[in-house]
Amino acid sequence: MKSCIPNVPLSTNVTVPVRLRRAIHLHDLVLVERIIKKNPDKLQNPDFEDNGNTSLHLAAQLALLEIAQFLVDAGHEDDFISCNANGETPLHLAVETSVPIALLLAAKFPRCIPWKNKQGADAVMLSARTSVSHPTNPTSPPAQQSPPRLRSTASSPQLLVSTLIQYSPIPASVLLAAADNDGNTALHYASAYGQLKAIRALLAAGSNPGARNAYSWTPMAYSSTVQAEVYFRGLVGAAGESGIGGVVKREADGSGSGGGLHRGGVGGLGVRIVRTGEEVGSRMDMLVGDGRRRAGSAD
Repeated sequence: MKSCIPNVPLSTNVTVPVRLRRAIHLHDLVLVERIIKKNPDKLQNPDFEDNGNTSLHLAAQLALLEIAQFLVDAGHEDDFISCNANGETPLHLAVETSVPIALLLAAKFPRCIPWKNKQGADAVMLSARTSVSHPTNPTSPPAQQSPPRLRSTASSPQLLVSTLIQYSPIPASVLLAAADNDGNTALHYASAYGQLKAIRALLAAGSNPGARNAYSWTPMAYSSTVQAEVYFRGLVGAAGESGIGGVVKREADGSGSGGGLHRGGVGGLGVRIVRTGEEVGSRMDMLVGDGRRRAGSAD
């Protein structure tokens, strides 16, 4: 007989690490407190069958605020910041599952905000995409579409993005210019996932709408819908009228030098391209899950 809890087998002789993980999965704060009190050396309790996630990773993944608060207060991150096999801190997981836990971790451990995982993504980039639960690739049949790593329950991406920028130990200009392994900034993520509030917050904080990724494409070129692109253009236009200037507007359109048809991906999404001089509705969809360049032509 198998346990209904992942990686937690049913057994009459359950070890302390398994008991602790089971208690977290059962949302049993009292039991978690009791186990940690009797076994303080098992506080972090990394599970190497689950990507090396620690107790705090698990609490963040399951959006368990009270347990996360207890683990933090018990000293889970006092000696060093826990990091799983993908280079993710608990904050990386929390920004996609729980705004309250993400705010707690950002306030307690601000040095985690610019920390990048193995894909080069930091907490701001991941928080910029959180409210879309199931982004899809328009060129793949439904059976081949991959859901995001975690189902998001974050309710206020604009608040979270703004707070992460505020708490960051590095200047906002440096944080917002950071890019993942494909050269995508947080604004690329927000645009690709249709996060209009996050786009607004990032632009207000100073994100560059003309930033180009490794494939020479700007955030606006990844707009998930026509409406999102129109909204994005409006924000950039308003910024231009405030003094940013026309060069940024041309770069945001993707019409500056260095453009081309090769297109990299953002988080496994398909990309809709709107070429300068064509009507807003024209598009080219491409498969971009593996980060490889693929060529195509606009409709």
